[in-house]
Amino acid sequence: MAIALEAAFIEQLRRQEEVAFTVIYERHRMQIYNYLYRLSGSRELADDLTHDTFLSAYESLPKLRPDSNISPWLYRIASNRFRDYLRRKKVISWLPWGDTPREEAALACRGEEDRLPEKEAVQTALKAMKPEYAITLVLRLVEGFSSEETASILGVSPEAIRMRLSRARQMFKTAYAADGRMVES
Repeated sequence: MAIALEAAFIEQLRRQEEVAFTVIYERHRMQIYNYLYRLSGSRELADDLTHDTFLSAYESLPKLRPDSNISPWLYRIASNRFRDYLRRKKVISWLPWGDTPREEAALACRGEEDRLPEKEAVQTALKAMKPEYAITLVLRLVEGFSSEETASILGVSPEAIRMRLSRARQMFKTAYAADGRMVES
């Protein structure tokens, strides 16, 4: 029954029905905004890229496959919009995050002013990384997508994601340690 409802909903989206698209927008807007905010470090840029993401999604609806999973599809579009921005501007400004559950939970909290020096060190380390590695880390460790979902979003194999994640963690640790900080393994 749920599969039939999902298929009917996808068909409404493919016909670009306003009500169906509004549901998608309301359901996923904040997730996409938060993802883009973590990547860009700018509320204004995240807002602009979120708008661009949903505009691109709306324009692509007629080409949406009947078996599509909406969330990874939107993250793929958002990732592409962010990469396009980087290509145009050649600017990277990352929000700090960590790869432990405690550090990930802290991302969702406000009032981390006392950790400002650490945040700056994390931003410096992340700026040294190639965007595809940082995007992979954010999708896997912050957004919580599996390797398979991340692979689908980025259009690569799950094995490539696991390799990127391993390399990205090492790149981050090396860059972070170079800034004079100790990194726990």
